[in-house]
Amino acid sequence: MMKVTDIDIRDLRYDKRTACFRGAVSMCMETPGQAPKRVNFICQSYRDEDAPSSLITYDFVTHALDQARAMPGFRRGEEQIDVDIATRVSAIPFRAA
Repeated sequence: MMKVTDIDIRDLRYDKRTACFRGAVSMCMETPGQAPKRVNFICQSYRDEDAPSSLITYDFVTHALDQARAMPGFRRGEEQIDVDIATRVSAIPFRAA
């Protein structure tokens, strides 16, 4: 089982043209007996501009995990991902567009 040990959300911005938040999610994933891997995803959240940051965080992490599960090892069911979002997410920097 691959365990997510750190989640970092960067470059968060609201895109008024598409009415969604966009940003990058970086996850450190560890499998026992192997070196940790850092994977990066471009994510989005279709929430209102004044949506609570907790909802945007949830959307970003969910979008990143969906992308991770589409990767070959996960797609075939060879690997599973274990993550505790409450303790793994770093502070989110926000920059208004």
